[in-house]
Amino acid sequence: MKKFIKSSYFAIILLFIYVPIAVMMFFSFNSGKTLSSFEGYSTEWYSYFLSYSPFVKSIIVSLFVAMVSTIISVVIGVMACVGLARIKRRQSNNWVRVANIPLVNADVITAVGLMLLFVIAGLKFGAFTLIAAHVSFNVPYVIITVLPFMLRLDKNILEASKDLGGTPTKTFFKVVLPILTPCIITASAICFAMSFDDFIISYFTGGGQTNVSTFIYTAKKMQPYINAFGTVLVAVILFVIIIWNAVHLSFQKANETKNQIKKGEYKIKKISQLKKKIAYYNKCVETNTVLRRSMNIFKWINYGIISLEVKRLNAINHNAKISKLEWKLDRISNEIKEESRLQTIHAKLTLKKSQLSSKLALSKNEKRNKKLSSLLSKLDKKISYYEKELDWIKERDSYDKELANDLIKQINNLKEEKNGLQNPSQSLITWYDKKIAKLTIKKDQLIEGRNNFKLRSTIEKIQAVKLKTDEKIAKKYQMLEEAKWKVFKKVSFSNALDKAIIKLEASKNKLSNYQEKLASYEERKSKVVDSKLAKILSNIKKNNEKLENIKIDTEKKKAKYFPDVLSADYVSTRNRWFKRNWKQLSMGTILLGSFSLVTTAYIMNNIYDLVIGNWGSYIDPKLLAQFESENNVKINYQQYDSNESLYNKNYTFNYDIMVPSDYMVKKMAEENMLQEIDWCKIENIKTPNELLNKKECSDKKDENATEAINDALQETMKLTTVGKNEDLNILSYSVPYVWGDVRIVFNLENENVLEFLKSHNEGEDISSPENNLIYQNTDTQPEADGWILNEKNLSWNILWEAAQENLNVALNEDPKNVFMYAFEKLYGNVESVPNKDDNKTLPSRMEQIDKAAEAVIELLKPRNVGVYGDQLMDKVHDGDYDIAVMYNGDVLWSLSPDYESEGGEEDSLSKQEASAEGDEEENAETPKVITGVPGAKSELNKDKKQKTNIFSDDLVISKSNRNIDLTYKFINFIYSHESQMAIVEETSQTSPLQSVIDKIQEGYGKDSLYAKWFLPSKEGEPFGFNEELDNYLVDRYNNIIATKI
Repeated sequence: MKKFIKSSYFAIILLFIYVPIAVMMFFSFNSGKTLSSFEGYSTEWYSYFLSYSPFVKSIIVSLFVAMVSTIISVVIGVMACVGLARIKRRQSNNWVRVANIPLVNADVITAVGLMLLFVIAGLKFGAFTLIAAHVSFNVPYVIITVLPFMLRLDKNILEASKDLGGTPTKTFFKVVLPILTPCIITASAICFAMSFDDFIISYFTGGGQTNVSTFIYTAKKMQPYINAFGTVLVAVILFVIIIWNAVHLSFQKANETKNQIKKGEYKIKKISQLKKKIAYYNKCVETNTVLRRSMNIFKWINYGIISLEVKRLNAINHNAKISKLEWKLDRISNEIKEESRLQTIHAKLTLKKSQLSSKLALSKNEKRNKKLSSLLSKLDKKISYYEKELDWIKERDSYDKELANDLIKQINNLKEEKNGLQNPSQSLITWYDKKIAKLTIKKDQLIEGRNNFKLRSTIEKIQAVKLKTDEKIAKKYQMLEEAKWKVFKKVSFSNALDKAIIKLEASKNKLSNYQEKLASYEERKSKVVDSKLAKILSNIKKNNEKLENIKIDTEKKKAKYFPDVLSADYVSTRNRWFKRNWKQLSMGTILLGSFSLVTTAYIMNNIYDLVIGNWGSYIDPKLLAQFESENNVKINYQQYDSNESLYNKNYTFNYDIMVPSDYMVKKMAEENMLQEIDWCKIENIKTPNELLNKKECSDKKDENATEAINDALQETMKLTTVGKNEDLNILSYSVPYVWGDVRIVFNLENENVLEFLKSHNEGEDISSPENNLIYQNTDTQPEADGWILNEKNLSWNILWEAAQENLNVALNEDPKNVFMYAFEKLYGNVESVPNKDDNKTLPSRMEQIDKAAEAVIELLKPRNVGVYGDQLMDKVHDGDYDIAVMYNGDVLWSLSPDYESEGGEEDSLSKQEASAEGDEEENAETPKVITGVPGAKSELNKDKKQKTNIFSDDLVISKSNRNIDLTYKFINFIYSHESQMAIVEETSQTSPLQSVIDKIQEGYGKDSLYAKWFLPSKEGEPFGFNEELDNYLVDRYNNIIATKI
């Protein structure tokens, strides 16, 4: 039962480890994009994975860096182990502790430290810094794996090598390295796995080299092709393990065969079985009998029961009890020896003391006398210790003797009392006998000595257990043999005919043709016997042939493994050098070939014409492949997860094209990191209105351009000025890539939300927007049951009211967005603004942030209010919210039937899906959701109307661009109508091109909610950039979040 529980526990652990891998492999064959439901079998994601060049490039980078860093780490680590093994153990341990610091240190600390080191050293971030960083954390793994084996290396082997004339170098390569090979292979596997899988250190030190972990992390969505990659990786690992184990088993089997031949045990079981069969067949020929199975079922049941009992007896660990007794016997023997050893040591020490005392008495040398006195002092201490031990033993023995005499007196008294009893009962006599026996045993123990008595009794118990066990097993074997001969009976070849002849003889007086029948039976009997004999002889022949084949095979293997090299006709058939070195040659060839292939692929993939930095999942990968194919170029596509990461990477890596957010465009332009956009070279898009007259284009005519940027977006981007010149804005440095707004989302599936909105109505007519926050008109809006928000009466203050009403409020976690709700509510601005010359009513910008922080604290204090990142879309999709604040593109994506969680998992069906009973199309057309952008008056500045943040992620050209002509080719390609449609489908964000907006809205239906949400609000402003104030705001936000319960 214990074994079953242990095995079950282990099985549960294996399930926890391997079930997620099995699920990943299963969904890698899913035909749909979702990672939560299996839509059908397909291998399309494997094709997609192999054709997605940016991801394949990241895998090649991971393989190259892992292989190079592993080789370097192993060389450095093994050399370090050799050096550490030659110095003192204490110094070695101190150095090992220093080397282990990267293992116990947090990865992020190590990463930041390495990044700062490379920056100070002036190194360009890339393959070199990435490999160096990986070597820094891989070397300790080599040391802790190899050093213990190095320290356990037999020094006699090294001395023998020196005695045979081996130099230190030759000794290392011929003796040490072969012994360390297994642990070096283990260390290499650990280093390769750690390097291939690393993310944090690679993220900070990789520069333009993106490994596979960084690529997956920076992707905005968990894509199904990652499952395909994971399955391929698992398959490769399984293949390597199977091949490795197969080779290992083949060598192991060859060694076992070699040892068996050496000992004469090769196929001994098979030979024994064949000999038993031959002996049985010979016995059958001699006696003309065979063994036949009994048809009596009861005999078989009895035989089966006894067989099981024999197996059970053999399976029982009888040695456990015997081992326990033997352990006790050994312990008692050691105690007896220890007592004897004490006496011997005491006698020797006393003798030595007397000798030293004699020498001291005769010596006249003061120096020698001091030394002898010191020795005598130490001896006195030792003798004193042993005398105390011996005195304790004597006292114990004396006490035992006195106690034994008392027991003898008690026994004699009990015997006298027993003899003096008149007409005692049997129970009383039994009591006296037991008492006397118990005291007698105790007396014998004390007289014989406690340990000696225990020793004798333990030996007797061991003998008794062994005898009892042997007798029990022998008895069962005897019963088994008896039962066996009852189920396997010896019968003649012609048993049936013999019975018929006996029956015939019994009735021969009654039969007239007795002789004829007897002759017939005898003839048939002779044929049956001959037939049986022929069959048995044939079996004997076959088994003898098998034995002969085994002998021949044994002789061949013997000649192969143990040739007689002294014979005159001996000729070596194998190359000894190749035999001795074929493993190293094979492994070297495989490693060199793999390294060459990976290095070649890495070099080929690092010869590129254009470097693009973009957000994760912000472009359809097919567009990149199409552009590369059409222009016969290669693109190095890098992903990042924040504007700050992009900004920092510009100091360690050179991009050609980037897609930062609007405020980061302003910062980078002011720091002279960007080129101005030459709108004359962008043929697809009409030049923005503001820039139209600033530069004349000889080759471009705006009336021929097919696309135009949305006017509202142009007006918004004009608000973000660059430098002190207000005439220069980010349109001069960027082309809008995607844009959107922040809006409030209301879940009308919850009746409490609808009632909450109705409570803000002041008008009497629910179908009229007059004085109402929400009104119903199914004629103008059939969706969402006809409910429409009157944005003029909508205020950001509704979030605070919803929090107090215990509604489930989910907010976007961006600090500037959270403070924007308070800024708009209080001042009607998206952020703190300075006082203008003609208006001194506003407090300072720092005071505005403090005032907004107080409002944010009040908003976030209730437990029903939460701030979320990408999980916000999961909550909206699942219907797990009442009111949410999010980007318009995220609203569209989270309510889409094709929605997939950013983490790759969906916990439950959305309430919208449940209400539509799984009809996704109907759910997409009629969501029970409404959204709005507040337009009410602000609280502290009644002249200002509330708005929202309108953001844009914009395409910019780096100042260090290396291929400006190809850059503008890419811009013209990416801003074609087809490319923009593909980007919208990939990101769910709004395109800057008006024609794409019109096309998407037409697809949704001009008056549908989706069409309205797709076009960002005109009432909004972008965030500005002020490093000091932004840092202060973020600090205040972090403090608020840290104290939120």
